[in-house]
Amino acid sequence: MDNFEYMINPDAFMMKKYFNFYMDKVLPFVKQYTTQNPDGCHALDKHTSAVVFRGIDYALHLNTNPVPVVFACAFHDMARTNDGMDFNHGRDAVPDAKKIMTEFSTMLNAQQQKNVIYAIENHTTGTIAPNYVSACLWDADRTRMSWEYGFNPKFFNTARAKYVASHPAADYIKFQKQLFPNLFWSREY
Repeated sequence: MDNFEYMINPDAFMMKKYFNFYMDKVLPFVKQYTTQNPDGCHALDKHTSAVVFRGIDYALHLNTNPVPVVFACAFHDMARTNDGMDFNHGRDAVPDAKKIMTEFSTMLNAQQQKNVIYAIENHTTGTIAPNYVSACLWDADRTRMSWEYGFNPKFFNTARAKYVASHPAADYIKFQKQLFPNLFWSREY
């Protein structure tokens, strides 16, 4: 598409605010615990950061609090030990996710923490999200697969994700570059 305006979130300031919160506050903790390959396709500065960005976008389009989504997206692959099939990495991330969330206990109430844990535990196998945190994480993570393997709406929970996933990755990458031009947004992570 030539016109990129359809990708602009109603409030780009909020996108920047929450993504900077991830970069400045959450990411340093995740770096302490992650087993992700820094050069792999699931690396923190590639895939995870892109999932966080999309998760914030999807949460804002639902008019919901993006903070729990930031945590769920940040934690979802931190226990990965490879870039192949690993259905246990979500469950394996739970102990470290709980440790990190204690550092942010004033930002996440008990129910939000449960929602974050459920979202990361089930992000590889869940289909119908029981809450918006799961919906945003699962959709943000699966958007890349849609770009790589083709769009199928049955794998998505939010209207925004269905829209983004059904359009070329290059369009969304332009949006990411508009808001954060100095970050690594060169392909569909």
